[in-house]
Amino acid sequence: MLKLFRSIVQNYLLLALILGAYLLEALRDEYPAACVMSYCIWPFETGEVVVQNYNVLLTLSHLHNHADGIIAVKNDALSSICKRSLAIEKPSFTDMNKVGAQSLASILLPAYWRPVHTGKGCSSATQLKSGSSTGWSGSGAGLSVRQLSDLVLNLCAHPGYRMLALHSTPQIHAETLDFTTLTWGSQLKHLKRMLTMRENVLEKDSSQNKESTSKSKNTQGHTAVGSRSVDRSVANLLVLRGWGSETVNVDMFNDLRMYPLWSVDPIKVAVHEASYGNLAMSAGLLSNSQVAILPASRVLSRAYAMYSSRAYIHHYAEHGLEYSVFDAAFASVEDILARYLAL
Repeated sequence: MLKLFRSIVQNYLLLALILGAYLLEALRDEYPAACVMSYCIWPFETGEVVVQNYNVLLTLSHLHNHADGIIAVKNDALSSICKRSLAIEKPSFTDMNKVGAQSLASILLPAYWRPVHTGKGCSSATQLKSGSSTGWSGSGAGLSVRQLSDLVLNLCAHPGYRMLALHSTPQIHAETLDFTTLTWGSQLKHLKRMLTMRENVLEKDSSQNKESTSKSKNTQGHTAVGSRSVDRSVANLLVLRGWGSETVNVDMFNDLRMYPLWSVDPIKVAVHEASYGNLAMSAGLLSNSQVAILPASRVLSRAYAMYSSRAYIHHYAEHGLEYSVFDAAFASVEDILARYLAL
């Protein structure tokens, strides 16, 4: 009975994968000029089903071909926030979805664009061309519509870099909010650490100051990422909400070492004086950076290990997915990793 149940779950997830990929491709064919942003939930590292690494591999490959931007949010991260920050001992999917939705809303709600010194001798005040959006011109003016095209323009202008990581702060239990002192400095430092810390849940490394990349080769000759310092971003969007957001110092995100030399305008800042929810001040960060590719590296290595023995491939063959589809997916994800590692 257990074996039958697992088989049903595996085939159900496979059908969902195929349907989702087909719908995305159909939308792209029907609306070729529209901006398509995909919000993806990354499965638990411990494994929800035995073929999840195949599913993630095929999904990521397809999304990168048809979506303009991919916001990848990990179940492990959502669960960790619920347990450590919100004091939820056994978080449900409803609890995790709430955390994810709040983080996404912190980015998508309307905000003003404000200028920020880029560290390259100029001041960037993003001028949006969509709708009636304008650049920052003082308090109460130039409210941005914050269309998806704005996110693509600012974060995913290069077609080879479409992976986005989403972070927001603070994450505080409602009962302790009245006893917590919030400052812009502490929140921005927390977001900065998310970009520069060693982001590896399974392979913890106490050393956080190395800048070199640790690489390993598996039996297939594939380059995988081990514990390493994540400090490179193609572009970052910082959204600040609440009192003082118009004047808060964001220089810590202007460090040129965080960005490749070819990145012309890597940091964008948007603000709104209105608070978000019950928080006096809050910050969101949408980052096109190496943070998003580390889980993909682990998935690729595990999928290779299974694929080398052709494990569970028959489940996919039943639905017309041949070896060539897997080979193309492996090659696509390897290219994504290679581009980000070269930043």
